[in-house]
Amino acid sequence: MAQRRRLSIIQISRAIAILFVLLGHVNILFYSGFGYDWFHMGSWERTGGVDFFFIVSGFMIYYLYHKRAGTKGEASKFMLKRLIRIYPLYWIFTGSAILISLVFPALDDRYSLEVIMKSIFILPTQPVLSSTWSLSHVMFFYCMFAFYIFKPKVLKPMILGWVVLTVLLELNIIPFQTFLFSFSTLEILLGSLVAYVSMNYAFKFSSSFIAVGLLGYLFIWINMVYGLVHIHNPSFYCLSAMIMMLGIAEKDKKERHVPKSLSFLGDASYSIYIAHGPFLHFYIILLDKVNFIDAAGFFVSMAVVIVMSTLSSCLVYLVVEKPMSKYLRQLVFSRKKVVSETRHAVAK
Repeated sequence: MAQRRRLSIIQISRAIAILFVLLGHVNILFYSGFGYDWFHMGSWERTGGVDFFFIVSGFMIYYLYHKRAGTKGEASKFMLKRLIRIYPLYWIFTGSAILISLVFPALDDRYSLEVIMKSIFILPTQPVLSSTWSLSHVMFFYCMFAFYIFKPKVLKPMILGWVVLTVLLELNIIPFQTFLFSFSTLEILLGSLVAYVSMNYAFKFSSSFIAVGLLGYLFIWINMVYGLVHIHNPSFYCLSAMIMMLGIAEKDKKERHVPKSLSFLGDASYSIYIAHGPFLHFYIILLDKVNFIDAAGFFVSMAVVIVMSTLSSCLVYLVVEKPMSKYLRQLVFSRKKVVSETRHAVAK
């Protein structure tokens, strides 16, 4: 099957996934701070945004890097690219949050040394930036995928065993919980499975796949409000997101024009992911201090907070993430190239 030209619609999906996560977080903040429960969403444990985010993340990693499996030097290159993209911006905002907690202790955000150290290295914990809790699962998946690139024949059976054990743990057939076998990481891996299926098989009725996925989400939301049946929400979110992603990927096999604004949001999705939490807190506090929330009402105020946080996060992408990432990639990979050429010349 011919390779698709570009990930136009999937690029938009990245933006949708992150904005969906942002919507869930702002609802939680308004519910906990003001008791405003928009469609009961503020009291939900999970809105499905992070599940779609995991599926999209796994899809893109497999799509972009699967051909490098077994190629010498590609595993370290893959991890270097991921580290350069993930850590610098994350450290800036985590460090700022820690500094603010020290300068303004009245905010009551005091972190233990253990939480700070785990947050800095993105280890499993409730991190300083609470909205980035999912990043530890993403990093764990990156490590798995790097090992897959390094030794694909070794890791394939190991992944199968890992999936089986994770499912057994999730179903409580084995009464044991651990970060190493989490459903969240499994969702990212299933995103890679969707990419594999999409690249090797063609499907008709892509719009129907998207519609079924959306209806799956709608059913879960309605069920959350009315309590119609007892279901395992993460599993149903995951299945719906996979079906929806399969339809989106099928549509993306043809060259399509997408609005530049939506494509830009896809590019800025990581900055939105990292920065939206602090900006949500900041704008809620600001609007509350100037009595805007009382005057405009909760719904309008929530919309304003979402827009302002998204715009501010996009500014972070333009001013901080994009130039910083470009500089670091040039610095690291140009230096590696020089070292490699020097060693080659000495060997001759």
